[in-house]
Amino acid sequence: MTVVNKKAEMALGELLSRQEYLVVQGNDLAKAFGGLKSFEQRVLDYCFSFVTADSKASDVYEVPAMDIIKHFGLNTSGDSYKRIGEAFKSLNENTALYLPLIRENGSKGIRMTQLFRYIDFLDDGLVQFIFSQDAAPLVFDLKEHFYSFKLGELSRINGKYALILIKLWEAKRRGNEQQTTIVGELEEWESWFLGKERRVPAGRFYAEILKRAIDELSDKLSVDFFVTTLKRGRKVVGYEITIADTANQVAIGG
Repeated sequence: MTVVNKKAEMALGELLSRQEYLVVQGNDLAKAFGGLKSFEQRVLDYCFSFVTADSKASDVYEVPAMDIIKHFGLNTSGDSYKRIGEAFKSLNENTALYLPLIRENGSKGIRMTQLFRYIDFLDDGLVQFIFSQDAAPLVFDLKEHFYSFKLGELSRINGKYALILIKLWEAKRRGNEQQTTIVGELEEWESWFLGKERRVPAGRFYAEILKRAIDELSDKLSVDFFVTTLKRGRKVVGYEITIADTANQVAIGG
């Protein structure tokens, strides 16, 4: 029998109301870090690319910083090493996870944890990292169900917002289906693209963020976008975006 502390239950309810969503599966992990900058997003994708079908939660991954520098086409200078180091510092500090928790006695709550257990940046240029025990299953699920795009294709996408949109697409996509629809309230879209704290008016969000992401992906990938603005009266309350993968489109009528 579970004894519920009403004050603790109310505090938990307040925490839940302040979180746009709790991460519950790998697909949600793909859109959990909207507060990261573009380069940090790309370095995070690079980290995820090390995961394979045989990966274990205890695996430590390592890569020479020079390999990262070459992958992103940076100059082999001290500034590039500094940029890589600062990106990993930000990943360490800004990848908090909030996971739903149910104990054996039936009590419910939130586990506040991190994506990485640790990241080592060494003076010989080697970077080592390991995902936290709680995050590892989500990362493995992400690898299996999200990354149909190869790392080389992702590296062509420079804008932070375009990277986030492509992740949303893959999180919702089933296999290689030609059309995928993403529907969300304005608050959800802003949390995906801007993180938990920052908000802008709907007009600015569409023109400066959503349209910028759509324009970059349209330019670099074989995709078409169809955007429906959801309104309640004159107020914008959300968006419905259908993404058509024209690269995999089957010709009709021969």
